[in-house]
Amino acid sequence: MAHESSNQYPHGNHDFQYRYLSQDAIQALKNFRYNGVDHSLIYKHVLSPLAGFLVDNLTPSTVAPNSITLFGFSFMIASFLLIFCHCPTLEYCSAAEITSVPSYIFLANAIALLVYQTLDNMDGKQARKTGSSSPLGLLFDHGLDACNVYIGTVNTLCALCVAPDDFAAIAAVSFCTASTFYVATWEEYHTHKLVLPVINGPSEGVLASAMVSFLSWWYGPQMWLQSSVYEAMKSYIPPVIVGNDIMSQWFTMPQDGMTNRDLFCLLLIACTLRELITKVWYVVAHYGIGSLKHLCPLLTLMTMSILIVKRNPQVFVQNQRIALTMFGIGFVESVTALMLDHMTKRPFDPFRRILYPMFLLYSIVDMGIPAKYLSFYMVLCVSGMSSFLIVKIRVVVREICHALGIWCFDIVTPHPNRACKDDIKKVS
Repeated sequence: MAHESSNQYPHGNHDFQYRYLSQDAIQALKNFRYNGVDHSLIYKHVLSPLAGFLVDNLTPSTVAPNSITLFGFSFMIASFLLIFCHCPTLEYCSAAEITSVPSYIFLANAIALLVYQTLDNMDGKQARKTGSSSPLGLLFDHGLDACNVYIGTVNTLCALCVAPDDFAAIAAVSFCTASTFYVATWEEYHTHKLVLPVINGPSEGVLASAMVSFLSWWYGPQMWLQSSVYEAMKSYIPPVIVGNDIMSQWFTMPQDGMTNRDLFCLLLIACTLRELITKVWYVVAHYGIGSLKHLCPLLTLMTMSILIVKRNPQVFVQNQRIALTMFGIGFVESVTALMLDHMTKRPFDPFRRILYPMFLLYSIVDMGIPAKYLSFYMVLCVSGMSSFLIVKIRVVVREICHALGIWCFDIVTPHPNRACKDDIKKVS
């Protein structure tokens, strides 16, 4: 585990052993102050006032902010499991099988997204209301947001009626959501300030994802395979774009036009590129080209995913959810490590050990190994990666709680280490 240490600090009548946080990291956590701004007009005029009203009028002061965050995330887990029961693979959501999938699962996902977004906006306001703001709360919120990137991606792929061999659409949804989140964290790591633009993922992005699911419930997922939006816009599209051979290679261009799904993917790509170019340009201009090395985990995830699928497409087609989960775990571990290193003022190691299984998978996918053994290897990798991530989360949360003298889900019961915080600070 990166940044491991074995330091002991006084804790009542016995010693507490730190295995991850160093003395300097603990001191940095105590001095950390969140600095962020959300320029979204929807957040300013709708989402934030709604969350404030719910916190002021319906939320008891004894409820821990992290409990609100986790409660909201439980809705996404429930939605994920519901969709999984009816769509265990993307084949069930493809054009041939979609009629057998009940549409209410997409309504449930839309509601879950809106509930999650509202509660996610409430936790920070509850922390300020109760005076319980802490770096742990920020990291916990950020970590669950990262997990929701994976869950939201898989659910959206099902709602969009994406076939398992539609690699362009899968890559567009997966890479755009992950890269937007990662680059925003990367920018915060260098600038020490989280700046969300007028159109951003936590506000408009979640609302757009909820709208996709709502439309799939109202009109049926088949609507994404139609060309109704294209037909409405056809007269306004320049002929050079309509007749472009490159476009037809990457996106479905049937006789009656481009599908609604591919238009959605194009819009998603355009919004993502706008935000990524702006943020990368700003950080490189102010902090040097060396700052780009911290993007290596994201670039590795995307590059290895493309190379593996290009070398043996059946690896993904036969193991869709396992492959997406492998990508999701690597993403969550990397982006949360980046956030934690930002909070503790430690240098971020861009070479993540959790990504090593992907390199091995790439090296063996075309060696003639039977598909069942490749599937077993991927299941084994996901099991090991998830176990590593769970243990790491438990250790880090426990150490931060001890260092700050707080509980993760309780703001009423005093922490036994609260009285010796000053002693720990002196030792640091």
